[in-house]
Amino acid sequence: MKTRIIRGIAVAATLGLLLAGCSAGDTGEDSQAPAAGEDFVVDGELIASAEVFEAAKQEGTLVFYTGASEVSEKEVTDAFTALTDIPVEIVRLAPNKLQERILSENAAGKLGADIVRISGEDLIVALAEDGVFQKTELTDDIAGSLIAGATFDDGLYYNSFDRVYSFGYNDQVIAEADAPKNWADLTSADYRSQVGLVQVGAGGSTAALTRFQFDELGEKWMKDLAANDPRVFDSSANLTDALARGEIGVGMVPIGTAYSAILSGAPITIAMPEEGAAAYPFYLGQTKSTARSNAATVFVNWLLSANGQSLAASIGDYPVNEQAPNPTIGDVELPALDSNFLYRSTLEESLANLEADAKLWMQIFDYTG
Repeated sequence: MKTRIIRGIAVAATLGLLLAGCSAGDTGEDSQAPAAGEDFVVDGELIASAEVFEAAKQEGTLVFYTGASEVSEKEVTDAFTALTDIPVEIVRLAPNKLQERILSENAAGKLGADIVRISGEDLIVALAEDGVFQKTELTDDIAGSLIAGATFDDGLYYNSFDRVYSFGYNDQVIAEADAPKNWADLTSADYRSQVGLVQVGAGGSTAALTRFQFDELGEKWMKDLAANDPRVFDSSANLTDALARGEIGVGMVPIGTAYSAILSGAPITIAMPEEGAAAYPFYLGQTKSTARSNAATVFVNWLLSANGQSLAASIGDYPVNEQAPNPTIGDVELPALDSNFLYRSTLEESLANLEADAKLWMQIFDYTG
């Protein structure tokens, strides 16, 4: 399914929101680990039986390979450890680099991950076909709360949230009155050599953004953007750092990544352009090679619970649990999932357009990697 925005908002989020209690790690709940012999229940949802939870606590530190923002994932793992006393080690790489590492380690029989979270339909399908994952059993409470289409291959992997790709500007470099509001503005000579974007092959995020831009904005818009001498980055993390430092004035960036930077003090204002915004899923799976399957099962169930999904929503990501709140950026609530705010493609649509979109993008930007 694809949807198109019918209205837009502009959000100026600052560090003051953090002082007002809008931290990404604040879910507003006072949950705690269960006593010995009790089921692990958070906000009324069964996360794990007492037997699974007790076994999980004996298995040691979980290793979490992720292509999402390290800042936001640290909020997630800190919250999980506070609830469960189960420590989690994060290994973060750009999705394309992460897939390369996983495939290499899996081929050698030395995959270090217990859990993988990654964007990119081609990347997740290749990992699944390589035998990286095993099915994770969800509790009835969690399975019954997931939105339609969040489960793949009968539980081999799941969509763990939809991240939104927009753009932002450095509000110490560009005044609000002079700032771009819509995608069309980025081709203006006013922003020549000031716009940053991530190369199309970086992962599912850039693939989704490119599909949206070709389909909604058009090939001519893309060529006009390329003629405006933008700077191309290899990852959204590098782009966000450059935007925060003022090396570029405007950057195409996922909202969750930008908002995490804002909460760390970056002078970035996020825009929601009238033409639309691209949504892309981050997929989640438990590895077949894990020696900590109970802990991994608890982690996956919690990540997909309303409590875990509230963390995603608190930095502008769209949750997959129907009991979780709508996403927010600071004190601004984003439109509901069914409000025609997002441009979305199915896994099949994304795979069908992936190669042609990437080839045309590289031609337009004269990009060879």
